[in-house]
Amino acid sequence: MAEQHVYRAGAKRANPARPASPVRVSRSTAGASGTEARRTAPYPARRAPAPRRKKKPSLIRRFFVGVVRRLYFGSKTLIRFVLLVPIVVFMVYFSYNVDCSGLFQGALAPRRIVDLMLEGYDVTNYDQMDEREVVQLYAQDVPEAPEVIGIGSSRVLQFTSELVGSDHFFNMGVTGADVRDCMTSYYKMVTYGKTPKVLLWSVDPWVFYGDEAAFDDRADAELYDEFLTNVLGVETDYEAPDPVELWKALAEPAYFQGNVDYYFKNRGQSTITDDDGNSIDFNPVQGDPMHQTSNIKRSDGSVLYFEEFRDRPVEQILADAATASTTFNSVHMEGFDALSDTQCEAFDAFIRYARSQGTTVILVLSPWHPYLYNYLLTEPDLHKGFFQVEAWVRQYCAQNDVPLYGSYDPSLIDGIEEIDFFDGLHCKGSGIAKFFPGVPTVLQQIQNGNLPDPLAVTARVTAETPETDAAAADPSAESQPAT
Repeated sequence: MAEQHVYRAGAKRANPARPASPVRVSRSTAGASGTEARRTAPYPARRAPAPRRKKKPSLIRRFFVGVVRRLYFGSKTLIRFVLLVPIVVFMVYFSYNVDCSGLFQGALAPRRIVDLMLEGYDVTNYDQMDEREVVQLYAQDVPEAPEVIGIGSSRVLQFTSELVGSDHFFNMGVTGADVRDCMTSYYKMVTYGKTPKVLLWSVDPWVFYGDEAAFDDRADAELYDEFLTNVLGVETDYEAPDPVELWKALAEPAYFQGNVDYYFKNRGQSTITDDDGNSIDFNPVQGDPMHQTSNIKRSDGSVLYFEEFRDRPVEQILADAATASTTFNSVHMEGFDALSDTQCEAFDAFIRYARSQGTTVILVLSPWHPYLYNYLLTEPDLHKGFFQVEAWVRQYCAQNDVPLYGSYDPSLIDGIEEIDFFDGLHCKGSGIAKFFPGVPTVLQQIQNGNLPDPLAVTARVTAETPETDAAAADPSAESQPAT
């Protein structure tokens, strides 16, 4: 009893702490917390199975596998290429030959003209032709080189196959031709591998005039610079064109389609059209060419003027010659006071080049109408350059054995009359026949060594002293020709 009392008393003295009040616990909270705990509890990591080590194929096997793979894919590419190439080749071939836009074969109208001329036809509408394009395309398309070609201005266009004495003659003269037209006409033939045996050059006085007034805007200045730079070695501003961009058109599907449309549109048609559908009115001459009402282009390149113009009375011809007299300097010779040293050197270089190609060069001086020449004699100080040319050319031909026929001075041509001219500037075929014997005769004279002496006659340079004053135009006093 005593021990029990003590215990109670001790317990009272110790004053033990009160128990904490109960806390309400939400079941949902408790449940969620448990679930979350279970979710976030880490699982024991699974050990990845050790990869199996593949045995590497041998070097030889890998090599052959690679070869087979390349052959497979290469053969697929090759098959595609083989199938594609014929298509592309046909497109290029077709577009190049049809060439409805004239990128490679030239404009459609000149091509039409040349095609007819090569078939032996005379062609209508000469006045509407682009003569220079016709000459270019003729050089390109003629199958074989003609034996003889003629170059010069409209003053050479009356040289025909009959007058020249060759069935294989082509007149490459163009209206208003300057020195660039003349030289590049021959250069075109050589470039296409069709070098003629004989070159007949009707030399106009402005060939020796180096001023801009002597040049025609229609001439191919770029081709001339190419000729001077690449052939004659004369420095110019010429730069070779980049043909890549132009040739890209051949592979263009759109250009191919345009050529297909054009081809089938004009196939079998007697009259063809341009790529815009407009008629190209250059057709074969119907009937007798001598009785045409318009100027025509003969198949040999010469020009046949319409009948009424050819048969005009002397009075009308004289009137035209009188009109031409007062405007003479407008014919590439305004301000022509002296021969150009540069042009003289170019002339000599060209003659030497043509000879180096195996071509026999024959020079011709076509006469002017008597009224016009006599008029010029009354004012020689205004035409100094003109009167110097013939003396220089004669001296040059004498020193270099170049055949020379004709004269600017009509008084030096036996039997020539006013009726032998169309006007003041152009001599008819009847007049040409009186001073030019024909190519076969000239070649025979060369072979026999009996060419006419160029210095045997002297053209008049003044009205008062027709012979003695010719010394004023002696090339030794101005520009000595090369020998």
